[in-house]
Amino acid sequence: MSLKEIFAKNLKELRKRNKMTQEQLAELVNVAPRHISFIETGRSFPSCELLERICKVLQVDFTEVIKTEENLTREELLQKLNTIVPKLNDEQLNYLVKLAKELY
Repeated sequence: MSLKEIFAKNLKELRKRNKMTQEQLAELVNVAPRHISFIETGRSFPSCELLERICKVLQVDFTEVIKTEENLTREELLQKLNTIVPKLNDEQLNYLVKLAKELY
């Protein structure tokens, strides 16, 4: 499952857990309801600014909207990282470090 699909699924679940409609969430984060629909169906992905607003409104950390149900061992996770990290450009690597610091 892609990050966009994972995000879409998690966003929909979190929105429903907060007993909100797409229209209510859209109003609270200042976007069109159609935009929320596109995000929840995986046709679009939010900007960083919109992601921050969504997390604030839903009262969750951003990790909640990108978490997966995949249960890998620590070794498997490190192997995946060792495969991915060398392929990143400097900007992506910088972003990954910032993201990791937020989790730490």
